[in-house]
Amino acid sequence: MKIRQTAIPIAATALLCLALCFPSGVAASKGDQATFTLTKQSLDNLRQEGLPNTILNKLDGLKNQTFDTEDAFLEAVKQKIGKDQTARYKAQILKHAGDEIATEIKQITGALQAQKRVIDELLAQNRALEARLAELEASRDERTQKQAVAEIRKRKALEQRVKELEDTEADREEATRSIIRDAMSTAGSKINESVTLGGVLEVVGGWTEDFSGQNEGLLGLNTVDLDFEVEVNQWTLASFKIEYDDGTNLQFPTTSGFEGEVDRFNLDHGFLTIGDPQRFPPFITAGRIYLPFGIGTGDPVADVLSIEDPLTIEGFETREDGIGIGLGFPTPAIAPATPPVTPPPVRPLVINPLVSSISRALGYKPSKLQPRPTPITPTPAPPIFNVGAYAYDGDTFDKRDKGGFNPQDTYSFTAGYRTRGNCGRPFDQLVGTAFCPWSIDVDVDYTSSVFDSRFLEDEYKLFLGQIGFVPGMAASVKATLGPVSLLGEWNGALRRANFLDGLGNSVNREPSAWQVSLGYQFDWNPWVEEIGAQGNYLTIGYSETRDFQGVTRVVNGEQSKVGDLPKRRFIIGAGEWVLDNLQYSVEYNLNQDYSKSKGGTGNWAYGIFSQFTAVW
Repeated sequence: MKIRQTAIPIAATALLCLALCFPSGVAASKGDQATFTLTKQSLDNLRQEGLPNTILNKLDGLKNQTFDTEDAFLEAVKQKIGKDQTARYKAQILKHAGDEIATEIKQITGALQAQKRVIDELLAQNRALEARLAELEASRDERTQKQAVAEIRKRKALEQRVKELEDTEADREEATRSIIRDAMSTAGSKINESVTLGGVLEVVGGWTEDFSGQNEGLLGLNTVDLDFEVEVNQWTLASFKIEYDDGTNLQFPTTSGFEGEVDRFNLDHGFLTIGDPQRFPPFITAGRIYLPFGIGTGDPVADVLSIEDPLTIEGFETREDGIGIGLGFPTPAIAPATPPVTPPPVRPLVINPLVSSISRALGYKPSKLQPRPTPITPTPAPPIFNVGAYAYDGDTFDKRDKGGFNPQDTYSFTAGYRTRGNCGRPFDQLVGTAFCPWSIDVDVDYTSSVFDSRFLEDEYKLFLGQIGFVPGMAASVKATLGPVSLLGEWNGALRRANFLDGLGNSVNREPSAWQVSLGYQFDWNPWVEEIGAQGNYLTIGYSETRDFQGVTRVVNGEQSKVGDLPKRRFIIGAGEWVLDNLQYSVEYNLNQDYSKSKGGTGNWAYGIFSQFTAVW
């Protein structure tokens, strides 16, 4: 009878240990792993935060699916809405898909409370056992005392187990507090949800010979741009760029207008755009903007493939404070989302393989775990037609100008047509074709004052009052045919500007410039959307000017020549994106000056350049 009474608490203790271990193990397995699930409530919360219905409709396909890791969840989201939209709405989607954190906290808290009750019961039984052992020690014989020693040993083992459970409980409480801290840390500022940061850094080196025959080497920081894009709301976008300027022209200092070498950071542009032609035709742009005149947009990577700008951009790129109203039409029809695809990578063919081979020969062993190609969603087609009207605060003026902003004097217009096609076949059937897919973009621009371009405005600033308002026009055609890109452009004044130079001589100028260029993408495939943005590429360009031979300026009795550009410029270059977002390019430039009868030297100048470009 006594043996039976002694065995009951011991068996109960063993059963309690098993019961205690089982839920603790479950809690441990769940507590250490957060899951991600998009529920109906999650989608409703995202809709209240302003996510477009097109995005929500795509995410509906993931509803009530549970993912064990953030990477798996984000990969599924990318497959539904694409890489760009995932990057834009990542924080919001994670926040609401992560509502499981609160549930996990409640489950952990409940498990801890249940565990504490089990421990309390176990301690109560332990105290009862201790009392029972005390009775046994007083009344049992030698055999009973041996049993008591065994019970003591079991008690010590039980006490050790209780201590381990208490330590585990403390660890669980710390993990819970950590989860709560992490959850609260995401409840602060939402700046990462609305701000996109990008930029460019260029370092250039080379060798030049100018029109006078003087040779010199160069090495310098060519460009540093920081681009900020802020999604104020679903209809308003703010964009601004901060640029580094050392006050010199590194490649060809053929003009004397940029004097003094002073490092500085400038606000290159900053503007608001209200509207989205992808959803509704009209939009408004206001701020410091690059006016639509020619192909120049102020982006050193996107505008051209070459290191040196063509003469059309150098002479006519225009940036002013202004406001514009535009239309993009017809609005693209809402179509089923294009499923993400994983295109074959465009491989670097020269520098990257060479360096890799040398590195392996020297003992470097690259990781066998290579990142998987990221699925992409093709960019939706923009509206076919676009028109716009702009008024800006220019620096040119005439005798009747009273100063200030006069929109009736400084204005511009633009009209464009763009389209693209894939020859009626899916992309996976276009591999090996010569001219598909294709695209074409035609633009015609007008300005009331061509001397408001950045170059002409600065070079002719002492003569702007005499020159007045000289209208100008620009026309450009951009096209892609499979791996080939073609560009043609003409910019120029529509009438002559008549004025007196610094020596009192009568001068008339009707500046204009044109260019043609060709680009070729190696290892091309039909999913490549921009020639020269990856892998290896080749570029060839020719540009020519008229009436850019310059004029004589007199300041404090000293004569200098301003407003001059080369008569002709020939460019041939090649580049390779050696690593992700890192480009190395080389280029040869040949420039011819105006003839002596036009005030030039008639000589040739050349330059050989190499450049590293980092883009993020």
